[in-house]
Amino acid sequence: MACGGVIGKLEPTTSHPWEDDLVKVLNLAGVAPSTVFSHVPLANALRNAGHQVMTTASVDEMVGTIAGVGLSAVRTTAPGVTPRQVIADSGLTHVPEDPEEREIMAGRWYAHMEYVTLDALLAFSKDWRPDVIVSGVTSYAGPLLAAHLGVPYVRHAWDIHSPRLMDRGAEDQLREQLTELGLDGLPEPVMTIEIAPPSLLPEDLKGGQLMRWIPGNSQSVLEPWMYRKGAGTRIGVTIGTGVANYNQYDFLQGVVEQVATLDAEVVVAVTEDAAPELRERLKNVRAGWIPLDVVAPTCDVLVHQTGGSTMMTGLSFGVPQVLLPDPNLYRAGDMARRLAETGAAVVLSPEEATSEVIAKTCGELVADPSFAAAAGELAREIAAQPSPHEVALRIEQLVREAS
Repeated sequence: MACGGVIGKLEPTTSHPWEDDLVKVLNLAGVAPSTVFSHVPLANALRNAGHQVMTTASVDEMVGTIAGVGLSAVRTTAPGVTPRQVIADSGLTHVPEDPEEREIMAGRWYAHMEYVTLDALLAFSKDWRPDVIVSGVTSYAGPLLAAHLGVPYVRHAWDIHSPRLMDRGAEDQLREQLTELGLDGLPEPVMTIEIAPPSLLPEDLKGGQLMRWIPGNSQSVLEPWMYRKGAGTRIGVTIGTGVANYNQYDFLQGVVEQVATLDAEVVVAVTEDAAPELRERLKNVRAGWIPLDVVAPTCDVLVHQTGGSTMMTGLSFGVPQVLLPDPNLYRAGDMARRLAETGAAVVLSPEEATSEVIAKTCGELVADPSFAAAAGELAREIAAQPSPHEVALRIEQLVREAS
């Protein structure tokens, strides 16, 4: 065996007694697998720097997801209680038809789901008092808890979307609680972490702390087809983690059957609870829980429902995208429009997604190099942002300044 070159020894870093150096971080990770995944890179960077990180979610079904990505999960809601039950008990059952009004109402829904966890968070904080709260963009219990404890609050974005309309609804929903704290609005964070490439940031989000997007999705035992593509075109399809819960089999099947008319390999990322039925319906399509950070770099086109985490993962690898936003969701429509304006994506309606239009569109994205060029430019923007490790150091500094 050839001898390697001498590169020198690493010297020990300066250390301090752990009681003085430790930062205790409480991480509020939202209501869905994708929101949990978004917190993983920074949480791991903080842990790798020697700090303690505890993670909560405002719905109990996310506890397993948190533990599954290697983070310490703290239960703050009763086991088995679903988001639908929480909303039903609140009386906030009206669903506006107008997408903007629905977005404002979503802020009310999130605020209520978060507020019902506040007593549990306060009780937990008596046993394990955090030095800083890192709170997801609609984890509205975070700023309330930070105000109660008098500790810094950091707001962590999950995707490229501005929460301004949801914040309006949340403020209205929490008006009484904010007044009790002597506040006339939601507390301002000491830092807002933005993970969007700068050219995709809305004007109202500019000026925050940028951080490189690194996928934090759940992993699995890999099979070669997941990370190895053939010589031809490969198209990845996913419509999120709710296929089984929301009975979206027919829609997903319609999308895949149209895409499969192309001379291309089609791979479908779905949760394991949905995979058996989908495999039965689509005999010649590979489907299952495929880690998105593994399969996305092998795809020439990524087709999805405009999920923020999926969008950012695809962009981080420079993959052009076909976006299928729900027309009733303001957030999805806004993100889809803005990404399409960069030239890295095309937006289709749900009706177009289950017609020959989607196959034609995927073929155009493969044949026209301008789409890959635009997606590649966004990938370079993402790669140029500060790493989660650098942002973790900044959070350390904020805690020192606050103390």
